[in-house]
Amino acid sequence: MLNSISHPLEAVICRDGRPLARCVLRRGRYVIGQDRRNEIVVDDPSVSATHAQLTVEGDGEFFIEDLTSANGTRINGHPTHGATQVTLECHLELGSATLEFQRGGLPASVFQFLPAGFLGAQRYAVGEIVVQGSTSTIYEARDHALNRDVAMKVMLSESQAKPGYVLRFIREAQIAAQLQHPGILPVYDLGLDEQQRLYSTTRFVEGDSLAGILDALASETDAESPHSLAALIGVFQKVCDAIACAHSQGVVHSTLRPEIITVGRFGEVFVGSWGLSRLSTRDDGDARRVQAPDASAEPTLSRYCAPEQAEGALDDIDARTDIHALGGILYRILTLRDPISGETESELLEQALSPRDPPAAALAGQPPCPHWPGEKLPESLASIAMKALSLARDDRHATVRKLQEEVAVWQDGAASGSTESGGLWKGFTGLLGRH
Repeated sequence: MLNSISHPLEAVICRDGRPLARCVLRRGRYVIGQDRRNEIVVDDPSVSATHAQLTVEGDGEFFIEDLTSANGTRINGHPTHGATQVTLECHLELGSATLEFQRGGLPASVFQFLPAGFLGAQRYAVGEIVVQGSTSTIYEARDHALNRDVAMKVMLSESQAKPGYVLRFIREAQIAAQLQHPGILPVYDLGLDEQQRLYSTTRFVEGDSLAGILDALASETDAESPHSLAALIGVFQKVCDAIACAHSQGVVHSTLRPEIITVGRFGEVFVGSWGLSRLSTRDDGDARRVQAPDASAEPTLSRYCAPEQAEGALDDIDARTDIHALGGILYRILTLRDPISGETESELLEQALSPRDPPAAALAGQPPCPHWPGEKLPESLASIAMKALSLARDDRHATVRKLQEEVAVWQDGAASGSTESGGLWKGFTGLLGRH
């Protein structure tokens, strides 16, 4: 129904981001222009007295007609000729002003991706800021309905005005909600608050990012470190568990890095930032809700991106792309430095397409890392990381589980007190021979 939810469909006239007029739309005809007798009065010199007519005939049936205005009416940049049908996604221009369809302050076009009853009543008491991001802010909040603390992620107003950012926010919540795994934060809610801000809520976790833990470890000057390599490899295996679960459901994360991995106070490990994930094709009718982001939303180069991402070969992104990133994370756990060190985009691109320096070479002449057992680099783990970081996808581990099996050999040896030169190394090389 046209206005079946609490926030009705509106026509909003803006110029340079400044609202000029707003009108709730029902079935009927709406003359737009400067004349005060119009249904939608727009006080702007580029808009004629009776500039255009908007006709609403029913759900999804909208027509726009220019009324011989001085500066014209355009649909997606093209002049109109007679009454022309438009959709909620169309970009409409009246002179220098724009006409947008909205619900509750959001672009109306995004509501086809939302479940019924999306715009519910406000029930959260928002507390302190936890993280301030470029497109959203994460707050600590209290859910009065369920009497619990939650993390509330709220879009910034300037980001909320852009459909691409809105859809990315929505799809991140939808993907994470469907990937039910202990290593992926459960999504409790998705909606609009009383200030018409888009938000999602998840479990509130006290802890640190893996990147922060590794940075702190790199600054340790004492030989005795509170972070053992065995404990960090345990974190790595939990990350792999979450990614293996995602892969089993056709989801490739595609932007893995230590910064989006959270380690809780009680050993919990969570992988976040699913908004740019890529999905396998689905035919169950729900795929469009979480389809791959458009080209404008593709991630920029990072120190963990695979060569196929750096080259822009988006059709080649698959589970092995995540395996490459997992190899980079393992590399950083071992060396306390990123696998790629470039600062500029050109440096990142060049290094992403070049073989990585093995950990031993990257650390040549440097003192042992404080978390190495016996102050010695575990060569078996270094070899696993380099295999995962192979430039050719076919040279990487075929699955996350294969990667985990090789890491588990080192874990078993570490638990039994074996050394790299003894039974552990023989067991590792034997496993490589079998796979």
